Amino acid sequence: MTSEEREREAAALTELDKLTATYREAEESFDRARQALQAGIVKHLMERNAAPGKIAAHSPYDRNHIRRIGIQAGVPPLRSKTVRSTQASD
Repeated sequence: MTSEEREREAAALTELDKLTATYREAEESFDRARQALQAGIVKHLMERNAAPGKIAAHSPYDRNHIRRIGIQAGVPPLRSKTVRSTQASD
């Protein structure tokens, strides 16, 4: 490998290191924003400030994903179960 090739390789790797660092910073920023958004969603689900469909209209998630976020966070359902088994235990 000639000295010119080594210099080009070093320059390429330096550029890639800088680009990777920028990417990692953006990724960390995105993760923090996502965590903050999901914490806000859980807060409003717990406080019953808005229904999941309304929350979905104001977030990047659909109603079903909002529900999954709530279930994972332990948000109790709005209504209790009303369907009972036909096999009643005596």
